[in-house]
Amino acid sequence: MTLAERVLRLDNCTVIDCIQPEPLRHARVTLRNGRIDRIETATAANGAADGAVEAIDLQGGFLLPGLWDSHSHPGLAIPDPYRRTDFESEADRALRALRNTQDALLVGVTALRCTGDQGFVDVSVRDAYRTGLLVGPRMFVSGPGLRITGGHGANGRIRPLYVDPPLEVDGPDEVRKAVRTNIKYGVDWIKLAVTGGIAGHREGMDEVQMTADEVRSAVETAHNKGIKVCAHLGSATAVKMAVQAGIDCVEHGYLLDEEAVGMMAERGVAYCPTLSVTHDEPYMRRHIWPEHSLKRALEGAAAHERGFRLALAAGVKIVNGADLNPIVDTALPEIEWVVKSGMRPFDALVASTRSAAELNGVADQLGTIEVGKLADLVVVAGDPLVDINNLRRTQLVLKEGHVVVDHRAGSWLHDTEQLKTRLETVLVGRGMT
Repeated sequence: MTLAERVLRLDNCTVIDCIQPEPLRHARVTLRNGRIDRIETATAANGAADGAVEAIDLQGGFLLPGLWDSHSHPGLAIPDPYRRTDFESEADRALRALRNTQDALLVGVTALRCTGDQGFVDVSVRDAYRTGLLVGPRMFVSGPGLRITGGHGANGRIRPLYVDPPLEVDGPDEVRKAVRTNIKYGVDWIKLAVTGGIAGHREGMDEVQMTADEVRSAVETAHNKGIKVCAHLGSATAVKMAVQAGIDCVEHGYLLDEEAVGMMAERGVAYCPTLSVTHDEPYMRRHIWPEHSLKRALEGAAAHERGFRLALAAGVKIVNGADLNPIVDTALPEIEWVVKSGMRPFDALVASTRSAAELNGVADQLGTIEVGKLADLVVVAGDPLVDINNLRRTQLVLKEGHVVVDHRAGSWLHDTEQLKTRLETVLVGRGMT
């Protein structure tokens, strides 16, 4: 071992690699310079390893790839019944995004896809983590979303004082200009609001807002630069139109039908269902959702679940994301919701790891436990293949081979406020990306 090498051995664990449904038991995994160097059973490990190598006995824990939340808004407060965020500065928004994303590490979320944030706050936070200025999840970001004038999420006459609202665009030319602007500022994705949804006063899930020409303009402009496009979509009619226009991922899909999911499966369009936003009534009431949003969400829950089951049966690639904040409190329940709605635990884990990495173009580096890949990993105390709720029993979180969260010293903390007091366990080290 050379002086520059950094080697960590993880002993006595069960590996769920998110490739094969059957886990590797009695395993030992060696990490070298931030990457997975060796995966073996303890019986095949040729006796004791080099005593100079740092080793952690996982005591039978379950080792998984780091988890993803594939639909997040780190800087936003959603909902915001008292409109406090209308008077925030970009600095306020950035501080919330930093806290929200760093807290996500506490429950094993090592990567995020951000589907709309104002002021390009998500771009700045992503870059702070990529350069090693700060430690946090890997982020794949869209910057401000695009909606029509008065489209999804528009509420009333008050305009935010310091931070611009989502970009309002009408017609293919305005859409093209906005897409080019977002790409100029460094986004990884373009986010469109094609239909109405839950948030706004005067909208509905089935309301088609963008035209086919507007969606095509966005897709052509983004794809020309190698950038993918995702879209907030409620109605099946709008999903079919957007799929024909070439979008890469359907968000929500509240009212999917068989034809829509068939088109998605045939064309390889991914689906992020965000079941939490129509199913988690205790969350909605705890966070004081406006009555119109609460009513619309709960009334749409049954149709939302039917559409999810159709997509599952059709073989659509599914990625998991909650669309709720704080991420530390909502990412794992979203995985539980898809299992409650018919997804096998193994497939739910794949949707939270491998499929998300594939969607974001980084499956050669992340998303599975394979030799040569980056060591973004999570250890949980119970088997999530038996009970998906065991994902809540986080013990260790590693990013590129560094232990950044260690819950082993104390009992697992279920309460979010208590979790936040454990931020000192996130070891802020230079040189981590």
